[in-house]
Amino acid sequence: MLKDDIIRELEENRGVPVSGQYLADKYNVSRNAVWKTINNLKKAGYQVVSATNSGYFLAEETDVISAQGIKTFLSDENKNIRIEVHEKIDSTNNEAKRLIISETVDKMLIVANEQTGGRGRLGRKFYSPADSGIYMSLIYHVPGGVKNPMLITMAAAVAVSRTIEKLTDVHTGIKWVNDIFVGERKVCGILTEAVSDLETGRLENVVVGIGINVKAENFPEELRNIADTLNVEKVTRNQIIAGVLTELLKLYDSFDISDFMPEYIEHNIVVGRRVRYERPNPAGDTDSDNKDNIVIGTVEEVCMDGSLRVKSDAGIESCIFTGEIVFER
Repeated sequence: MLKDDIIRELEENRGVPVSGQYLADKYNVSRNAVWKTINNLKKAGYQVVSATNSGYFLAEETDVISAQGIKTFLSDENKNIRIEVHEKIDSTNNEAKRLIISETVDKMLIVANEQTGGRGRLGRKFYSPADSGIYMSLIYHVPGGVKNPMLITMAAAVAVSRTIEKLTDVHTGIKWVNDIFVGERKVCGILTEAVSDLETGRLENVVVGIGINVKAENFPEELRNIADTLNVEKVTRNQIIAGVLTELLKLYDSFDISDFMPEYIEHNIVVGRRVRYERPNPAGDTDSDNKDNIVIGTVEEVCMDGSLRVKSDAGIESCIFTGEIVFER
């Protein structure tokens, strides 16, 4: 499509005018077709500047997500990955799971500018307004099956943290198991879901959903004291998405915990903090009172296997492999 070709040209030459005649000649279309396409891009939110006698270029503040824009920042080895961009969708994770059911997918990225039903862990809603955040899901096929989804989530946390710190001057912290913090507030959540193969019953596909607050400021009342944004300039969402995708593929293709767990542990913000967590009931036990399973204690260590070693106020040490911790004020 001419639209995609022109987006790619403008993204690859940000700030540098590209002449209409050059575009017309390269893609064997009329100057009028180029002009119409440029006008349609403007209507779609692209801030295209027309430079007299020199051509068109994207203004620095242009921040429209597109597959072509993302691929501009990918290495040649990753440019062939399938990328699907939606203006609005219920949830990128939902769409990923729908695709896995309907077709064979090895690696694929799904991105949305807005989600109407964004989800976090434990069924919570994830605030996903238009034009301000990154909502992306990577479908990744794991040969032989998924053995530890928690480690996949932790690798994703490292991928996000690395990308933010490479592209910005923002320092990040990781809250076990799946949240990225700046200071005391959350800027990113990760939801990993494993999808089983109907024939083998093995969990051979993972959907890694990542939501990053890039520019949103008008949070709902219930989020104002716990959420924040990266609030960075001169870094586009396409750049961040491409950076996270690059790091994800690098870590998942080798999947050696020594490549990411030391970094995950180094960035943790939980060691030494008092937390509250709920121990799961023993298998088959549905009668236990949940209040008996709630423990308050101090985090002593994030372990290489991904578990959390906690010492309760009663002096009992235990390792947590699942669930959620809440900081005690």
